[in-house]
Parts: sequence; C-alpha cells; structure tokens
Amino acid sequence: MPFQADAVTLTLIVLLAALVIGILAFAASARAKARQAARDIAAINATIIDYFRRSGVQVSCDSTRLAGAKAFTAVVESEPMKRFRLSHIIEMTLRDHVRKSCGLQLEKIYWRFPIREAGQAGQAVSVQSGVKPASEAAVEAGKADETSDEYINEGLENYRHIPKPEVTELDWETFEQMSTQERGKGEGNS
Repeated sequence: MPFQADAVTLTLIVLLAALVIGILAFAASARAKARQAARDIAAINATIIDYFRRSGVQVSCDSTRLAGAKAFTAVVESEPMKRFRLSHIIEMTLRDHVRKSCGLQLEKIYWRFPIREAGQAGQAVSVQSGVKPASEAAVEAGKADETSDEYINEGLENYRHIPKPEVTELDWETFEQMSTQERGKGEGNS
C-alpha cells in the first residue's frame, strides 16, 4: 500500500520536522553557551588567583555572570591583611588585569576576610604537624594566632582594655526604689 499524503498532511510533517530541528539547534546553542561561560569563569578565577599569587597573597576566588549581564562578578576570599584596606584601588587594577589577560569584563568584586577562631587554628596546626598532641597544638596555635596577625591585633587592641560591664539581678522592690530616687534627682535639677 503506497503512502499517499495530501497537502495538509505534508505541510504538518514539514512543520513538525522544522520544530524538532529548531529545538535541537536551541539545545545545542544553550549547551555551547554554558561551556563557554564555564571556560570564561575558569579563566577569570585563574587570572585573579595568579594576580594575587605574584604579590605573595594566597586567595580563593569564584566568579559568576548574573542573568542578563554582560560582565562578571567575582568573590575573592583572603586572610585579613592591612594591604587590603584600600581594596577599591586593588579592584581597579584587578579589573584592568582581567580585561587585558582574558578579554573579559569584571563588573563587581566582593571581598571576604574570614577570621579563624582559636579552635579552628588549633585543629589546623595539629593536622599539619601530626606529631604534637592536640592540647599542645591548640595552645601553640592560640599563641601563634595572637602574634601572627598584626592587622587583627591592631584592630582588637582598643577592645581588650575596655572594662567589661557588670550585670546583676535586682528584685522588683529595689528597682522601684532606685527608679523613684532617679526621678527625684531629675525633678530637683529642673
């Protein structure tokens, strides 16, 4: 039995084939764009890490392109350092470096300066040394942490000498007595 198609059936088959080809082309295009974006992000991250490595600073970096944006946004994480106080100046040179190296535009740079807690520092030292007991490593890490980060110590120096407030509980009668005495002093001065 030979296949017989009228004009309407043939037109529908051609439209269906065109639709399937269009969907496949769109999927291939989306996949290619995603691969290109991943390569661009990897290039920006490597460029930023290399930029700071040359100056002796170890950073971690992640970049992304927001939906509809042409430029990229980077998040740089580093130890707190005095040289990053004027990070807006570093941002300008970093943007130029990324543009020259990768040919990509870096729109925003966000900075993160996590501070290691004494417990984390003690664990890091004990894991790295492997020889000392954890308690000795924690004590040495605490000492090293206090003296190694001069920038943090400089900022915290003022707060170490502030007297700590003393808070105690009072019964309700004492509170009422103190509040009426304060009102009496306030009315007497007016």
